[in-house]
Amino acid sequence: MRTKRTEAKLIGYSLFFDLTGKLVTERTSTDIKELKKFFTTEEYSTLATIMRETTAKLDKIHNELEAHLNARVLKD
Repeated sequence: MRTKRTEAKLIGYSLFFDLTGKLVTERTSTDIKELKKFFTTEEYSTLATIMRETTAKLDKIHNELEAHLNARVLKD
């Protein structure tokens, strides 16, 4: 029997080490166009703004982490 979900993950950000010991960042995002029918125009507009702003901020974090990692002095 399937349970009807009452929530959905719209955006996520992960920071982890892969099997080779490499630090990896991953951002996942849901295409919210399919959700438009469930919201009023104002609610959907707010959600779209939140998604856009969150994506921009997570991209900034990703770029800062990448810059720090690239600046490291690696030893063999």
